[in-house]
Amino acid sequence: MLFDDVVKNNPLLRKALEAGEEQVGKVVGKLLASDGLGGGLQALVSGAAQARETLEKGVAQALHAANLPSKEDVAALKRRLEELETMLDGLARKVDAPGRGRGGSSGGGRGGSGSGGVSGGSGGSGA
Repeated sequence: MLFDDVVKNNPLLRKALEAGEEQVGKVVGKLLASDGLGGGLQALVSGAAQARETLEKGVAQALHAANLPSKEDVAALKRRLEELETMLDGLARKVDAPGRGRGGSSGGGRGGSGSGGVSGGSGGSGA
């Protein structure tokens, strides 16, 4: 902010900065228009991508050698945990639903003992 205040209050300095910005703009325009620079930038970006890939492979190998999980391993575990949480939530809704396990749904229950599951569930939650 201090720099902006100085430039705003000094017209000579403001003109000098505007002239400098104009010159830099012209030079950058010429550089971007040249074919050599475009090819060089493309090669630079390609090389950086290759370097990043090589680094990521090396890190993954080092983590594996140290028996530590990689970023992909952690992401896969996270997905699996989310799936298990969804399954558990569904099971909890089925157990908590009033009237389920009694009457008409005994034929579709798992394990074949609907009343045993209900009494076992309430005994287990009280412990």
